[in-house]
Amino acid sequence: MAIHLKTKGAQKKIQRKPLSQKQELIQARQLAAMPHKPLKLRAADFMDLKVMSALLQDALIPVSNFHYDAAEKTFTILANRFCWEESPEILNHQKVYGRILCGLFFQNVEKVQQIGFDRKKTDQDYNLLAIEADQEGETQLIFSGKTRLKLGVSNLCCHLTDLEDMWYTTTKPDHDLGADKLDVA
Repeated sequence: MAIHLKTKGAQKKIQRKPLSQKQELIQARQLAAMPHKPLKLRAADFMDLKVMSALLQDALIPVSNFHYDAAEKTFTILANRFCWEESPEILNHQKVYGRILCGLFFQNVEKVQQIGFDRKKTDQDYNLLAIEADQEGETQLIFSGKTRLKLGVSNLCCHLTDLEDMWYTTTKPDHDLGADKLDVA
């Protein structure tokens, strides 16, 4: 592995020796000790929701982690979100990324419409691509595979909260843009 440093206009190249197993273990412990500041956000308008949507892109959600409470007019999601706001770290000569368990809570939900969901597949995970809202009170959660949820919301109010410590993964979401185009109709 080579590191390039700029020193007063000149380029310096430093070669690093491979880490020993003990050094890699020390590095892994240091990574685990790095604090992640948990997110706690509220969306009350379309611009807030766009920010929240970007942070939730590529969240993985098991089919059992969607819950609508018609009496309370709430819709709750427990998601495993990719931490786009964190820079990747290097561990054992490969990039590691963060994921974290988070809760997404919508209030004032009058109705929920599911499109393309198969609730019988209990081991199915859904990949959240975006959250969009319009001025008529409809909020759409768009997933890969042409699956979506439409929430009829009387007044937009959504909360996102990280619930646990971040954990590390070597897998970064990657999209084949030609394979799954969004159909917003």
